[in-house]
Amino acid sequence: MKPYRIIGWLAVIALIVAIQPLDRSVEYNRLILGLQQPTPWFQIAARGAAGDTELAVTGVTGVIVGAALGGFREVAATMLWMKTHEYWHKGEALQAKSLWLMRLVTLLDPHWLEPWRVTAWHLAYNLYVETDDPELRAKYLQMGVDCLREGVSWNPNRYDLYMELGWTYFDKVEDFEEANKWFKAAMRYPHPEYVDRLVGHAYERMPDVPRSLDAYDYCLKRDPQDHTAKGATLTIRERYLWPWYLAEQGKYDEALEAINEYLLAKPNSSLGLHVKGHIAERAGKLRLAYDTWKLAGDISQLDFLAQNKAVELAHELGIETEDTAQYLYMQKVGKDLKVSMPGRDKLSR
Repeated sequence: MKPYRIIGWLAVIALIVAIQPLDRSVEYNRLILGLQQPTPWFQIAARGAAGDTELAVTGVTGVIVGAALGGFREVAATMLWMKTHEYWHKGEALQAKSLWLMRLVTLLDPHWLEPWRVTAWHLAYNLYVETDDPELRAKYLQMGVDCLREGVSWNPNRYDLYMELGWTYFDKVEDFEEANKWFKAAMRYPHPEYVDRLVGHAYERMPDVPRSLDAYDYCLKRDPQDHTAKGATLTIRERYLWPWYLAEQGKYDEALEAINEYLLAKPNSSLGLHVKGHIAERAGKLRLAYDTWKLAGDISQLDFLAQNKAVELAHELGIETEDTAQYLYMQKVGKDLKVSMPGRDKLSR
């Protein structure tokens, strides 16, 4: 063997010896913090060998296996993550092998947050748009959500993955009640202030006027100069508060007349249409509710809530329709979007 190769191998061995105390320190801190330990390597291999293609170990080289078996799981995870970057640059990120490596990294080093975020985003966004099959889209949504839920279980004392999971429910599933569950969990830990506002945004889109005002009021008490919360509060009070108040009094015709007056000026307002659809459904005017939600969903292809409501009401009314991915996902997890009463006492003016 040539001298420079011997020197190279000695350098590698020295580096491994130098890193080992740090690696042990990280493991010790995890034990002290009470966090779970990474999935044992033999279990990862067994899941892949059993045909669990999501966790197959394709692309794992002997060097990476050696690093993992030698106790350097973080090193192995980093090497695999670099391999996924290589797939991205080659335009191969949408292939199954890229997803397999991403999931493997989350198992090797589950306290590294970036792989959880990117893997879930890849599933719920990138792979989602690569197919037109609603069933397959619903599956990718489920996989993305499950990925983040697993990530939260490994990292329960940081806001990051609670926030990511809440955002996936907010932006891609548009299950705003579920989104707020995770946003509020994120708020228990040090977090950016925009997370607080997202709670108000979610209630506003549901729509739930009382709880949205409560959420924005919290933001303004925390920071009186929060112009986003201030603007949202003014908008809700000017446009939606009076129709909502009338509906709470059971004056549905007057409530619909009030929201229609606003919609004359802003006929394509998604939030205005949401409020109208909600009131019509509470009034038992299901055909009007269906037409309103259908219009909102047709105006914006990203208004998944309106599309889901239209599909749900179409089934109830016996109208022929095509199920959306979000609707199929909600059915799979056993949830419906039926109108419920406000989550607090009736509004007073």
